[in-house]
Amino acid sequence: MRTVKFNIKKLGAVKDSSIELAPLMVFSGESGLGKSYVAFLVHYVYMLLTDNRLEKFFRDNNYDLNILLENKKAKDVILTIATTDLLSWINLDAIEYIGYLLGHSTFAGDIEIGIPIQDESLEFRFDEEIFGLDNNEEVFYKIRLKKFEYRIPSSTKHFGLQPLVELVQAVFSDVIFENYLFLKRTFLMPPSRGSLVELNSRPAFSSGMYEEFFDNKETLDRPLKEAPKDISEKLLQCLVEINVGDIQQAEGKMIYYTNGTEMPVTAAASSIKELTPLTMFFKKYPASGASILFEEPEAHLHPARQAKVADLIGCAIQLGCHLQITTHSDYFIKRLNILIQLFKLKSKDINKYREFQGFKDECLINPDDVNAYVLKKTDEGFTKIEKQEIGEEGIPFDSFYDTIIEDITTSQNLKKAREE
Repeated sequence: MRTVKFNIKKLGAVKDSSIELAPLMVFSGESGLGKSYVAFLVHYVYMLLTDNRLEKFFRDNNYDLNILLENKKAKDVILTIATTDLLSWINLDAIEYIGYLLGHSTFAGDIEIGIPIQDESLEFRFDEEIFGLDNNEEVFYKIRLKKFEYRIPSSTKHFGLQPLVELVQAVFSDVIFENYLFLKRTFLMPPSRGSLVELNSRPAFSSGMYEEFFDNKETLDRPLKEAPKDISEKLLQCLVEINVGDIQQAEGKMIYYTNGTEMPVTAAASSIKELTPLTMFFKKYPASGASILFEEPEAHLHPARQAKVADLIGCAIQLGCHLQITTHSDYFIKRLNILIQLFKLKSKDINKYREFQGFKDECLINPDDVNAYVLKKTDEGFTKIEKQEIGEEGIPFDSFYDTIIEDITTSQNLKKAREE
């Protein structure tokens, strides 16, 4: 990955801060400081590269591919876009998108997403190709952007904007991930998602994050026509351990199987409902090339299961998944830190690493894949993001330190009072 830097002048309560894209991003801090806002900002980039959001840019600028292709000859430039114009639009659109997720139509912010593209402009060029056998040839229009091409049958009556969208996505994906085919899909798992698992019809949501989640849920609820390919058995085993059982689709319903019994997911524990969407996602799609915004993975989970979720995340990262995590759980971060420390130990001394039982190689986390940030309230009343350096013990516990010290001090004073 190349460096993608998010400069935040203002985003909700967050001011004068910056973060950098990484396969695993962890945001911690007290409630109400803007963790979700920042996570949404990162999620926006993945949505931009997998969804049709860029189509709005071309519509806003009144571009029509049918008109652009009129009377064009081979090698003609059909459209030139100043890169600064496109990036400026993206920065504004990111704020609009976050407002949509929040259900806040007047949400305002000032950010800059530093996509590391060097070209001053993007030139879309036109060409023609003929395919087929004699007397059965078909002419295709070919649109090129840098090294990427999009072919369209010339007989198409309305071309739409999809060719332009996908070409820009290919260029940006190649710039960011050094592989234009890397990113395939995104998935947003908002807070309190468990209560939506049993809903079959869409309620009237006031915030877009649940609209987006429900769109994904409807896709996950559809039975597959054929068995999915490239699904990791190791990842599936992690899911079985977390759920203490399996979740499957049967007759249009989600069924939970555990300890020789079965029940609708709606009758299962809240922890199962919270994790059902993620379980079904990984059972249907490969982890590689997926990006998941996972809010509060610890929700409704016992600390032992929180540790299992951290293992799952480590496994997914190794398989090529990208995750953005918001968390309030020191148990969860402790487990991430163990997986980071074990990765380091394995790299330095394989024999000492082998002394640790119960940990799987496929769940270890390379610290180079992690960017961790803590959000703190300043004396002026706004939020500042601080990057946490991944030290020998992993992610620092800044967001929990004061509370832990206070609890220890109170316990000691209580013990002293009882003894007196």
